[in-house]
Amino acid sequence: MQLAANALPELLGLLKSPLVPLDYLKCPLSPNSRAEVQAARAHRPVLLHGWGPPGYSVSMAQVPEPALLQELAALSDTPYLSAHIDYNPDQDGELSPQGLLLRMRKSVEELRRLTGLEVLLENLPFVPWGKRPRYLSDPEYIREVLEATQTAFLLDLAHAQVAAYHRGEDLWVYLERMPLEQVIEIHASGPRLEERGLRDRHQALMAADYEVLEWAVHRTPRLKMLTLEYQGKNSAGEAGGPEVWLEQLERLDTLRHRLNRR
Repeated sequence: MQLAANALPELLGLLKSPLVPLDYLKCPLSPNSRAEVQAARAHRPVLLHGWGPPGYSVSMAQVPEPALLQELAALSDTPYLSAHIDYNPDQDGELSPQGLLLRMRKSVEELRRLTGLEVLLENLPFVPWGKRPRYLSDPEYIREVLEATQTAFLLDLAHAQVAAYHRGEDLWVYLERMPLEQVIEIHASGPRLEERGLRDRHQALMAADYEVLEWAVHRTPRLKMLTLEYQGKNSAGEAGGPEVWLEQLERLDTLRHRLNRR
């Protein structure tokens, strides 16, 4: 199993030390993808996550900026592409669940054709007031998407925690229904309980988050990548700094080495 983290400037500064346990840097959605990938690639290979224009998902009718996608795929040395299982009626038009499946299958096929890379698809959180329909967070629909697109699964544990909370479901039962046998990568970060309920905030991992992660990694036999999605000192209201990064990375490194010895 390999270890990755968000390619934020404060983390890149830490990578001057060869002791930081990190195999990949992840470049998330950004209008500055080219510059961010170039900066990260100077330190480590890059995981391309949503590779290009902000707001991209496999629900879009066309793959935007295909030349940029091909350029970044070559520059990054990414082992695969990953994208969100998402749907915004305002952006994508009205689609039925089955119509969305067909759209996603076509988009994934185009991503593969352009890059020659395999694709992972990621679960997203659900909140009752959002535009994202509830069925997108149904484990059964996620499994159907993976089967229709012939893709593997990127399990975001914070997204699952938020979805289970707002769906009114027990987290452990919800996670057990997920296609855990198809998970290649896990995203880990700390959600936070706010006035409107649990929210995905990419904060530092807390004890409960490590418990969820420990549970998940022992039930995902194909797991190859563990990615820390902590957003660093820009996380509102919480302290950051090198010690927060290093404490989390060292704990994840210990976990992955324990699993690698199984």
